Amino acid sequence: MRIIVIGASHAGIAFVDAMRRKGFAGGLCLVDRQPGQPLERPPLSKAFLAGDGGDGSRFALRKPDWFAAHDIQLIDNCRITAIDAAGREIETGTGERMGYDRLVLATGATPRRLPAAEGMDGVFELRHPDDALRLRSAAGKAASVIVIGGGYIGLEVAATLAKSGKAVTVIEAAPRLLARVASPPISNFFADLHSEAGTGVITSAGVEDVSAAKGCFSHVRLSDGRQLAADMLVVGIGVLPEISLAESAGIETGNGILVGPDMQTSLPDIYAIGDGALVRDNAYGIRIESVHNAQDSAERAAAAINGHAPPADQAPWFWSEQFGLRLQSTGIVPADGASHHRRPGKREGGFSIWSYRADRLCAVEAVGDPAGYMLGKSCLEKELSPSPQLVCDPAFDLKAFVAAK
Repeated sequence: MRIIVIGASHAGIAFVDAMRRKGFAGGLCLVDRQPGQPLERPPLSKAFLAGDGGDGSRFALRKPDWFAAHDIQLIDNCRITAIDAAGREIETGTGERMGYDRLVLATGATPRRLPAAEGMDGVFELRHPDDALRLRSAAGKAASVIVIGGGYIGLEVAATLAKSGKAVTVIEAAPRLLARVASPPISNFFADLHSEAGTGVITSAGVEDVSAAKGCFSHVRLSDGRQLAADMLVVGIGVLPEISLAESAGIETGNGILVGPDMQTSLPDIYAIGDGALVRDNAYGIRIESVHNAQDSAERAAAAINGHAPPADQAPWFWSEQFGLRLQSTGIVPADGASHHRRPGKREGGFSIWSYRADRLCAVEAVGDPAGYMLGKSCLEKELSPSPQLVCDPAFDLKAFVAAK
């Protein structure tokens, strides 16, 4: 059997790794449109962006000799333009056709574009290593930066550039930072953290126009009429699932490539994993973008194809690092109708926020409190909901509570 995986980031590599670990001896081929060795994505907005340009190899998802040692073919800098599901072939941008027995789509997601800034010099996004390299090079010559988007990526980039001495302004259209992914207390904490570092934080402000001087970014105009100038602009307004290849092959899509619990698409022997896949009728009702989801979905697809047991269910988890502080979160923070409760951590300054809908625990977010995060994750996975009154009591032995269940 020959399996081709389109996409060699976290999901694609986790899939081929799982197949080999579970004894699959057939052909495995990873095809990636990015040039060079696959790198970890999380450091791109943090350590990689802050690096000196000569440290790329330490961010490799796998060392180059790993692929040869596991008999995995890696084809980089190769764009797949079509899937022939009936003929079980894919076609590359150069017209080459490659046959498969099973096909795994790990195509990921692409950044949302800001139409007014299309084709303008001095405007950057961050998704791939090449994006980070361009951004790092430009930042070395810039004194001021505007970041549009107050989500994880925007804030991580803002923190990294502010630490390097840039004058940074973050613009977010929503009423608060991290509005889509975090609770209000966590949003307020990171807004204060950035403000204390000297970063300008503007919320509830849309960008009406982006202007250039001699083809290079010069300033933005906000919905309230303000104009803000800077040497460069970073756009971090979320991502869209990469579904065009699947759609053209007749695979069912929605806000992602639709799959079942085994990650199989609507066409036989074609699977989808990672940020671009959406499990029908999943418990959270949304498409999850995270390293954990990439790894988990890869393991599930591998189990379905290889015939071994799938992984145990876990609560989804995420993390971010800004100004040396790590945020760890698990579960999904409700968009509305939730209450949020603070529990002090064991480490100085550490704490966790526990979010409930009615009496049910939905999510736990911890800053500088890994123990609180782990206990919250255990509660979610065991379907335990200690009352908010107990959670807020520092004397409550949460570890014993979890262990007793």
